[in-house]
Amino acid sequence: MKYKAVAFDMDGTLLASNRLILPETVDVLKKISDKGIKVILVSGRHHSVIYPYYYQLNLSTPAICCNGSYLYDFENHKTLAAKPMTKDQANILLNLVNHYGIHTLIYTDKMMTYEVLDDHLEGFFKWVNALPAFLQPEIKKVDSFAKVIEESKAIFKFATSSHNLPALQQFSQAVDKLDQFSCEWSWSNRADVAIKGNTKGNGLTHWAQHEQIDLNEIVAFGDSYNDISMLTIAGLGIAMGNADDEVKSHANYAIGDNNSPSIAAELKKLFL
Repeated sequence: MKYKAVAFDMDGTLLASNRLILPETVDVLKKISDKGIKVILVSGRHHSVIYPYYYQLNLSTPAICCNGSYLYDFENHKTLAAKPMTKDQANILLNLVNHYGIHTLIYTDKMMTYEVLDDHLEGFFKWVNALPAFLQPEIKKVDSFAKVIEESKAIFKFATSSHNLPALQQFSQAVDKLDQFSCEWSWSNRADVAIKGNTKGNGLTHWAQHEQIDLNEIVAFGDSYNDISMLTIAGLGIAMGNADDEVKSHANYAIGDNNSPSIAAELKKLFL
């Protein structure tokens, strides 16, 4: 099989623990891009937080953002194939967040917003502040999520987290019972909530159709539960060594972890 594209989850996969792409991976990605292989980033992240890596890799493909809630065309600065939640749905989620006492960020069409700074965000801001000014995404502290929902053109995702795992699990179960949302775990204590059907697999499918590339011609790399939908539909699904066994069971095989040059080695085998 001659593969035409490679899709990457970011955190825990393409990115090492320091939130950087290993230099070996950068080098190989440039070589396969020069050969015409399309590289696409598929992430739970907001497009503004994907952009620094898009810029570093000199990509031209749109990014699949917020777990497939929309594609973002950086070259033309526009959102594609967007499926945001309604304001009523966003308010339902906000009520649940408040009821279970968990932390959230709300991702709008423009930026990421938060009410309370938590330890995860503190680490995130260290990364943001280390970037050149023109690459720094806007993450805005707000006084009222209700006002954000009221005034935003689109709400794409609630990024919820808690060190109280039972509370987060109860919240996730309550969301699932509504049968309106996809609640996908992106980390052991973080769950992303978007409209039902907004998955990385569906986002990748939409992109492939637009590019007239068969899904069997795509290689996908991932490490978390929200990557399963794309690992299973791609022609070749590759799990990272740091993935849970259940995630690995949905991939064709697993390689080394995200802190080793295993992606670079695998790409060399497949394309060079």
